[in-house]
Amino acid sequence: MKRKFYVVILAFSALVVFLALDNLMVEHPEVKLTEHDQLIMYSITGCSSCEEKRGELRRANIPYVEYVVSQQQSASDEFIGKLNQAGFSVAATGFPSFDVKGVLIPNNPPLFQIIKHMENPSAQ
Repeated sequence: MKRKFYVVILAFSALVVFLALDNLMVEHPEVKLTEHDQLIMYSITGCSSCEEKRGELRRANIPYVEYVVSQQQSASDEFIGKLNQAGFSVAATGFPSFDVKGVLIPNNPPLFQIIKHMENPSAQ
């Protein structure tokens, strides 16, 4: 009986740790570009992560400008230029990606990282 109790406790602890790992707040790599006063979201059509991030930004009442790079050639060119300037690989970059007041943060960064740079653009 005592052994079953320890197995249950161990299994429960492992589950708690596993679930907590999914919620770790890890900042994404970022590179400072030319400072400006906007939050720009680069997205593509049919992107579920982009849709989720739109919802997060709306719920947090954060204004942003969105460029759909799969539909706007000028936005695609601008985004690729920023990636090249920052030294990020175009092929290894996911969506949504953000230019937060002049700080490029690719690959669907967590909302807290976006907010940090909205409040303090020089916080790198």
